[in-house]
Amino acid sequence: MPAPSRAAYAFDRISRLISDGAAGDRLPSEKELAATLGVSRVTVRDALMRLWHEGAIVRRWGAGTYIAERRPADAAVYRNLYIDASSIGSLPSRIAERGLSVELRGFAYADGPVSDWVRVEPGFDLPLWRIERTLAISGRPGILMIDYVPTEIGGIPVDPSELRDLGIDFQLFLARYGQRVVKQESTMVADVADDVTARNLGLPEGTPVLAARQRSISEHGDVIGCSDVIYRSDVFGQVLVRTLAE
Repeated sequence: MPAPSRAAYAFDRISRLISDGAAGDRLPSEKELAATLGVSRVTVRDALMRLWHEGAIVRRWGAGTYIAERRPADAAVYRNLYIDASSIGSLPSRIAERGLSVELRGFAYADGPVSDWVRVEPGFDLPLWRIERTLAISGRPGILMIDYVPTEIGGIPVDPSELRDLGIDFQLFLARYGQRVVKQESTMVADVADDVTARNLGLPEGTPVLAARQRSISEHGDVIGCSDVIYRSDVFGQVLVRTLAE
């Protein structure tokens, strides 16, 4: 097994300090932590930022960093999910890694022409599967994922039911049909719940939601999959972070 990165090592060690301490305890300074852990202050600062986003610490300007009050278990659903963009796997697996339960609450698919679904990438003009998956986080519907993939790739019929397995991310799914995803583009937009989103996420129509419009691009430069990922902001939040090499 490869050794953990310095960032992961620092995060783990500081997390242990927090677990061993009590709410209100002051943590050592960034300089002290860096010296103790043998890493740079940039690495320590990144770990502390992650812990702050996740609600584990409180940072007071000019006073230091303190252990936050412990949250009750049922409040974990409101916690932000910190994601290092250098190592993104499947969304359900990332949620589970942060100690939250995740389950597939709804699954449906249908095939049809692109014209039936106006959000599909222009020029993506093959017959498609439209696959809906609803994820519940700690028992509450929080994320609706709608994926669009060709009904056939390279002469092989695509089986959308494979995406019932939460351990399979979209890239792995496409790889099973000989498609290597080398680039993903994602645009985050503020949106409101339409009838499909409202039904799957248990919201009134017109409720504000956060949506990611994504497309997957193959090594040949072709768009081979499109996705809408729609989040209930009162159930799920995430923080995207890019860590630069030291």
